[in-house]
Amino acid sequence: MKKTIATLLILAAPFAYADKQHNVGIGLGTEVFKGHDGLVSQVCAATTNASCGNQTFAITSGTLGANKPAELWASKELNKFVEENMDGLAQDMAQGQGESLDAICSILQIENKDAFNATLQENFGTIYTSGAISHDEVIGNMKTVVVG
Repeated sequence: MKKTIATLLILAAPFAYADKQHNVGIGLGTEVFKGHDGLVSQVCAATTNASCGNQTFAITSGTLGANKPAELWASKELNKFVEENMDGLAQDMAQGQGESLDAICSILQIENKDAFNATLQENFGTIYTSGAISHDEVIGNMKTVVVG
């Protein structure tokens, strides 16, 4: 038993001197445990960052240690979401409501969701121009319809 404990302590020693807060990323945990460089504090910060979607919130809002993307229409988050949800987004857009549109509104920080959704619904044929359209084209078409 003593050998097991000694082995664990030896193996854990390098982690106690890890690169401070840089190990835990951005989010609420990073802010709450700021200045606490110990292993336990970093584990707690990382766990807090990973819970409740607060890292996604931090990125889209530019808070909790994250830098807000300068151009939301070109964000990796929007590109990834549209690419992975093309069919669901098309269906929701045609109906003028749904989870996919709610997510897009969140990513783009749209305040008047009803007007945004109505604009996309009215211009569905301009946005989804064919069944073989790429996600990049959908985003570009949405931007043209919404922003001009």
